[in-house]
Amino acid sequence: MIEKQNGISILRGDKIRGGLKKLALLEYLPQLNHTNFAYAGTVFGSGGWALATACEELGLRCSLFIAKSKHTSQWINDLNPNTCDLIWVDPKPVEQIKSEIETTRPDLYMMPLGFDNPDFIKSMAKTLKDIIPTPPPQIWLSALSGALARAACLAFPETEIIAVSPVKHVGDCGHARIIFAPEKFHHPAQTPPPYPACPYSCAKIWQFVDLQANNKAYIINVGYI
Repeated sequence: MIEKQNGISILRGDKIRGGLKKLALLEYLPQLNHTNFAYAGTVFGSGGWALATACEELGLRCSLFIAKSKHTSQWINDLNPNTCDLIWVDPKPVEQIKSEIETTRPDLYMMPLGFDNPDFIKSMAKTLKDIIPTPPPQIWLSALSGALARAACLAFPETEIIAVSPVKHVGDCGHARIIFAPEKFHHPAQTPPPYPACPYSCAKIWQFVDLQANNKAYIINVGYI
């Protein structure tokens, strides 16, 4: 799961169906004592796919409320209709979609954007420590909600964490240093990495790593959509 590119260690979440966050969800979801989960998002992120594949493996159900778009990510075609309901909704802010579903569908357990919850972050930190047993001097990752960044900060408190954000209003990233990508969120990375990465988030790390990274740094590549 860890490979080297130009001397940098890459945590290849793209090699996991559903991406890296699915591994933490497999531990976290059973703690919630619920059988039907929901997630609101866009085709430009992979949170919905992570939830859908985790629910499939755990024998749970989920409903994904995804904003309509002219773009269709590959993960949409990988959803299992036996365990996942895909509902297309009119384009609007994800938090608004989430709020509307929470009001109209009390039967569903609505997950927060990026799974931004203290217990999920603990599960994500444990996942990272299991994969990277020795704290590296530097970790690069992508940040939207900031949940992954905080998980990395929890797992490796002495490590320099650098969060590359593809959005202007990024969530709490703990002690991570934040760098803002120059591309708009819905525009793909102008300098993609030499491995498969989400073009709207993780791929935007490489343009900075190539010039600034410690030669013993790690990149956390969440997945590929």
